[in-house]
Amino acid sequence: TMNEFNSDSNFMIQSDVEKHLDEKFKKANKKLDEITKGLNDYLETKRLFFPRFFFLSNDELLEILSQTKEPRAVQPHLGKCFEGIHHVQFESDLKISAMISIEGEVIKMDKIVDPETPNNKGNVEKWLLEIESIQWESIRSLTIASIEEYNQVARKDWILHWPAQVILGVSCLYWTIDVTLA
Repeated sequence: TMNEFNSDSNFMIQSDVEKHLDEKFKKANKKLDEITKGLNDYLETKRLFFPRFFFLSNDELLEILSQTKEPRAVQPHLGKCFEGIHHVQFESDLKISAMISIEGEVIKMDKIVDPETPNNKGNVEKWLLEIESIQWESIRSLTIASIEEYNQVARKDWILHWPAQVILGVSCLYWTIDVTLA
């Protein structure tokens, strides 16, 4: 159709009823609707597997999924998927070893996430689930260690030694204990 119009751009000739242009466009629109539905169904399955993908637009999710061989491509979208994680630290072998907040605070992960394992390769949602799980474990272990150290060092030194989220959580814990005892 476009080639025909290129060869003769006279609109009246190209819109001739005998060329069935309207049927061609209707067929093309129907096919486009089928493709769009299939794409939306595919994106929905990815979102159901990793629910934090619901925070991303279809275009952002497609950008991530189209670059599954390059794990670093997810970096620009981490802030929308995880509150508090702006970037992750990739080692030279593409293993993920730390979480970095927008303020630049670095938290070393308890376990390393390897997006290149056979199970994870090409499945962004799987290794992002691992990050989510290890994020919780890492913050939990830091919180436990911080609670143990809270009464052993000066508060000023204690605050400078731990990540902000841990400081807030443990401070609330001890505030609650103090208020309950008062």
